[in-house]
Amino acid sequence: MSNQTPASADDDPRLDVAALARVADLPLTPARAAAVEAVLSVWWRDANELSRKMSAERHRALMPVTVFTPPHGAAEDSPQS
Repeated sequence: MSNQTPASADDDPRLDVAALARVADLPLTPARAAAVEAVLSVWWRDANELSRKMSAERHRALMPVTVFTPPHGAAEDSPQS
């Protein structure tokens, strides 16, 4: 990775995968970190573009089609005795 600081994430979509792995306490070999970076760099710009689009005022009321809810009667739904 370059030591230059990009003007924005869109100017240089590479992530510091090694730093993220350290924060997550996930030991990655340099080869594995390079593979992760390659995958992330493919979708980074499109993901940011979608995030900006969905953050626009006209999209803020949209809700996901799929909503995950716990099953009814699950133990965590029951009051504690």
